[in-house]
Amino acid sequence: MNKEEKTPSRLIQLGRIYRLIEQFEEISRIELSKLSGFAPATITSLTRDLIEKHLIMEKMVRNTDNRGRPATALCVSPIYWQSLCATLMEDRFEITLSELNGVIVKQKIFPLSTNKLSTLDEFLVSSIEQFLNKTKELSNLITFSVTVGGELDKDGNLIKLGSQRFNQLNLRTLFLPYFDVPILISEYFKTWLLAESTLGNAINCDDALFIQLDDEVNFNVLSEGNILFNREHERININHLVVPRLNELQALINRDLPEVERYQVQHQITHRAIIQLIDLLYPNNHFSINAEKIKFLCRNIIQQEKTALRILDHLTDCLAYILMNLLHIFSAEKIMLNSSMLIVKDVLLEELNQKLATYFPHGKVAEVVMGKYEWNSPVVAAAAIKQGIYDGALLTSLE
Repeated sequence: MNKEEKTPSRLIQLGRIYRLIEQFEEISRIELSKLSGFAPATITSLTRDLIEKHLIMEKMVRNTDNRGRPATALCVSPIYWQSLCATLMEDRFEITLSELNGVIVKQKIFPLSTNKLSTLDEFLVSSIEQFLNKTKELSNLITFSVTVGGELDKDGNLIKLGSQRFNQLNLRTLFLPYFDVPILISEYFKTWLLAESTLGNAINCDDALFIQLDDEVNFNVLSEGNILFNREHERININHLVVPRLNELQALINRDLPEVERYQVQHQITHRAIIQLIDLLYPNNHFSINAEKIKFLCRNIIQQEKTALRILDHLTDCLAYILMNLLHIFSAEKIMLNSSMLIVKDVLLEELNQKLATYFPHGKVAEVVMGKYEWNSPVVAAAAIKQGIYDGALLTSLE
């Protein structure tokens, strides 16, 4: 077998060892051999490659077993590679420069107003030019990763952001003139799933449901440690699931639709449905951006305002019903929920878990929890870069 045939397998092995080192923060070669199943000689060879690529480094640690010389541990190297990540949401474009171990070097938020969406390409180019021109700390960039809180087509083109639709805006082509490193374009749900399952609240969980409640209702399953629906964007859309009449507010929105369609979850608990309720029940709200309306609702929920609590009650009624049905199909230890309503996560989760439990009176039910990482966490934005190292794909550019 020639070198080219060996290369993919070798890169996968390197990625696997890097991932173990990152998860344990400090780990010896002997421990790596035990955990990975690789022979000590293989571990020596793989770690030497990772050190030469400046991805990991040796660190002297106190040896508790004897009073001899300090033991040598391996850890992710923070002193060479940098990652540049961007998060594109309907109200902002956030760019973060970090060391490979997650330490932030520089961060900048570019507000995105509704009137700029029609010229989004110009806004993005202007933002990245401004960031690069004012960032002197940039060096040894491993990749540029963009996470989109919208919808991409199968070719990675942006087709929807908030309520704005685009004619296949190619983000990779847009940014290509500014970088000589790989450019990764991913949907937010994919990077969130990767972050939570590799470093977050699902790291030690083999069976979990992942739900994203946003402009769409996206869903995936972690079964026996493997992503069940491992497609291009690693999510399936459950917008068309129907919720029966559980709450009086369900009948107030989307009255122009046929009744069966009106009770689909996409017309009941997505952002656009909740926005309808906010506009209907708070006719004097002056917000033009949907994200600001959601924040307005959350503030009122915190203040225990009656109308806001009615909307929360509607949301948890419908979502608990959907989760009950999913749990009857998929076995899960926990349910990971991602939502921009993190500001009211305590009251949201308490109410949701109480309602979900009523569907399982005689058995233990999986708990709904929020992810470890905030909605705009740079860790989520960097997850695509980490995955590229884990599976060896990004390591080809370091050869």
